[in-house]
Amino acid sequence: MKDCKSLYRLFRNLQLIAAVVLLLLRMTVNPAHAQSNERLLGRVYDARNGAPIVGALVQVEATMYGAQTDENGLFRIENIPPGQYTLTASMIGYATGVLSNVQVSEDVYRQIEIGLTPVPIPTDSVFVVGVAEQNGSSLEGEKIVLSSETIQRFQSLGVAPLLQQVAGVQIESTGGGDSRAIIRIHGSSAKQVLVLLDGQRLNNPHTGEVDLGDIPIEQIETIEVIRQGNTALFGGNAFAGVIIFRTKKHVVSTHFGGRASLGSFSTSAGSAEFGGSLGNFSLRGNYRQDYSRQNFRFPYQGESLQRKNAWYRNRKVFLKLSHRSSSQRTNLLYNYRQGKQGLPSAFYEEMNHFNAFKEGASQAWQFNHRRFLGSNGFVDALVAYHRLVQSFNNEKDFSPFTRYHVRQTNTTLEGRVSARWYLFTALETRLGISYLQEQLQHTNLLFPTLSIGEKQRRARGIFGGAEWKLPTRSFLWKSLTVRSAFRLESYFEQPFRGYPLLGVSVVPRGISAVTLSAGFARAVRYPDLNSLFWKGDARARGNPSLLPEESTVWNAALRFRAASRFLPQLSIYSFYEDVRHLIFWHRSVNGVWEPRNEDKAAKKGVDVQLQYPLLPGRLHLQFAYSFLEARNKSDEPNRRDKLIPFIPRHTLTGSVWSQIGFLQLLVNYRQVSKRHIVPANTAVPLSPYHLWDALLTAQHSIDALQIRAGFVIKNFTDTPYELLFGYPMPGREYQLTLTLTYNHH
Repeated sequence: MKDCKSLYRLFRNLQLIAAVVLLLLRMTVNPAHAQSNERLLGRVYDARNGAPIVGALVQVEATMYGAQTDENGLFRIENIPPGQYTLTASMIGYATGVLSNVQVSEDVYRQIEIGLTPVPIPTDSVFVVGVAEQNGSSLEGEKIVLSSETIQRFQSLGVAPLLQQVAGVQIESTGGGDSRAIIRIHGSSAKQVLVLLDGQRLNNPHTGEVDLGDIPIEQIETIEVIRQGNTALFGGNAFAGVIIFRTKKHVVSTHFGGRASLGSFSTSAGSAEFGGSLGNFSLRGNYRQDYSRQNFRFPYQGESLQRKNAWYRNRKVFLKLSHRSSSQRTNLLYNYRQGKQGLPSAFYEEMNHFNAFKEGASQAWQFNHRRFLGSNGFVDALVAYHRLVQSFNNEKDFSPFTRYHVRQTNTTLEGRVSARWYLFTALETRLGISYLQEQLQHTNLLFPTLSIGEKQRRARGIFGGAEWKLPTRSFLWKSLTVRSAFRLESYFEQPFRGYPLLGVSVVPRGISAVTLSAGFARAVRYPDLNSLFWKGDARARGNPSLLPEESTVWNAALRFRAASRFLPQLSIYSFYEDVRHLIFWHRSVNGVWEPRNEDKAAKKGVDVQLQYPLLPGRLHLQFAYSFLEARNKSDEPNRRDKLIPFIPRHTLTGSVWSQIGFLQLLVNYRQVSKRHIVPANTAVPLSPYHLWDALLTAQHSIDALQIRAGFVIKNFTDTPYELLFGYPMPGREYQLTLTLTYNHH
């Protein structure tokens, strides 16, 4: 009841703030449109009611130029050579719009509008939606976007191979299937990566991490990966990067379907999905449950051992109710996961697992509202509530030093109001406020005196930013864009501190296919509640004196995107990062583990990303390589210039996708170099490994029924490997899937 009252008061306050911001913006006088260089700006809308169409694909015919409309129905296409073009706008459920004789000149921008007429969807077609990737520099940072097309191709392989298509991303797991999996960016800890679902943070206040199993991947339309800290726009925890999962938008046609899969290690899963619309309202959702016994055999020091107590079962529910009109859009989202899993012993089953298990439930509620201010901007309001209840039980262990049974309840309440306003076509501005309340209730059921009890903290922030494409040109550049953002934030009861972001992008004169960019930012991560207050046993304790981790990052990038669709798209991203007060767990002289701040550390690296659609819609190549070096530079002798553990220096990922008739084939490869496992780097490191996965899919339609069958082989070379020390991963795995979808009109 207390949480409900707090949520209600917060929502009322945000409503009032949104109304004030909206009034101020409506009183703003629109300046005259400034000139821009060789750019198309426009809006795609529903010809019936004027509502913006989100996710429409706008393409310049006979070129590689294109864009996807954003939440406001707006799109922008940059760096088009002068000339006359034909534009097409397409979206499922609408007739394709064609705009001919669009003239692009040297010095005058073109601002256009395209209205699309709704049409019935043919029932004998299979739709695979391809979305233009909005990669590149922005206020959010250097960004790679995984499109709905890419997500669909990799869905049967799982979240890990999908996200690892982005250079610099690591996924760590204690087992196969839907076992707990966490994300790292450029060797960061999972605590340093902010994970958002439609703008709502999912990071656990107790550990700071997010189990990727909480993400309803069947409902995700795009994934944005930001590979740098950005406290200026996202607040604390956006320290090493941000992962933004965006769910599918308004339902176009009524549909329902089911999916079933069977695989190795007694793995089975089933799900049901539905979606429908009535006027301006739409509802979509799905239910999924899965089960697996990951008790596989693995080699260790010349022996063949059996993994034990590695089972899991989960139930997941996702619902999204949406309403949209020409002037506003409202979403109510609910995401629930309940599960239980065995906890196998670490160190290669060296110790008895005593049938230890973990169980818990995660539920996220979210209300967001967007009010459009004509074609010049919009105001967003978000209220979100996330509750995670977990229990860890090892009561059958006879030793009081290793026996445990604890229960912890994490609650996150957040609210945010922001406005985005285009003062003129080349200048985008943002302004917002945010509030975050995190609460932990920890109980040690075996030893009550070791309970953390109730802990709570708050963070308040005000932020703003601007991105301006300068209207002038020089003999050096064809176009120049500058961006800046700044946040004032207060953590706990500490005074407000500032976190800036600066960036610039340049298109050199005479080389319109190349974009150069550089940036600077400062970021912060507040210690998780576990590191501050843990007193769960006699072997470890928290440290309330921990300082927040801080970083300063410089980055530079080069992107190549030619007008010809027969040339690859290439991006090279380099960075250098100074980290202060990095938190490491150390073992003191009395044998007790506790977290301490390291004075300084440094990371540097290069990411290379390559996309090559050799035959659009038929053959696609993807390549990602990352070089990374992370050193702790504290003054302790055994840590001077030592490589930070669990960070590979070289990572390579590549995939080939092809389609011939009703068959699709996807082959994925990943290679990772060795990783150190202890802070002093004195132990034997984890061995390098390489993995091959393959997916063969067949699809067919019978009237309104779509049938899709798939066969997956993971690690088909049966390579032994580990993502975390002491937790071997499974060898070769097989999986069969069958998906049925019925579209009703």
